[in-house]
Amino acid sequence: MSKLLSILSRDAARYRQLGGIRNNLGFWIVATHRLRNHARTVENPLVGLPLRATCKAVSLLWQSLLGVRLSEQATIGPGLCLIHPRDVVIGAANIGEDCLVFHEVTIEGGTSGPRVGDRVDVYVGAKVLGDVQVGNDAKIGANCVVTTDVEAGCNVVTAAGRVIPAAVVSAFGPRHCTTEVRDNEGGMRPRRDQ
Repeated sequence: MSKLLSILSRDAARYRQLGGIRNNLGFWIVATHRLRNHARTVENPLVGLPLRATCKAVSLLWQSLLGVRLSEQATIGPGLCLIHPRDVVIGAANIGEDCLVFHEVTIEGGTSGPRVGDRVDVYVGAKVLGDVQVGNDAKIGANCVVTTDVEAGCNVVTAAGRVIPAAVVSAFGPRHCTTEVRDNEGGMRPRRDQ
């Protein structure tokens, strides 16, 4: 129990600059996950069973209200900070210490799950999928999809948007459909999209 309290204390420390744990649901979501995993180790069924049932109910509440699902198989190091905890899915992954996860993030997949190092930031909409390893101090940029290993200290960003000239687009043919359609008098005429 003292180990659990020590880990929760580290989690709470991450939220001090964000207004404390009273103002951040992310702390409570992770605390529910940690308590749920701790409840599995309690041998006394009179204590363990009600604790597991309560944690399961609260986890389902987080999932239905906010779309946040932290798998029981997820191993999460101390100091995890969920910023704007909405639509976050962490499957059977191994998350290191002092990581930062924004909303709409998915970390799951593969046979052994992703392994995310310490002090990794995963920004809005990013996906870490499959049996990949993300090294310590890496940053996964917004809307990136990571399916290969990321070395320690690296930043992953999306490709820059490219503008394709109109001449290249027109080389593929007309934009409007040229199939025939019935007109108001029952005859056929070429269809022109508007």
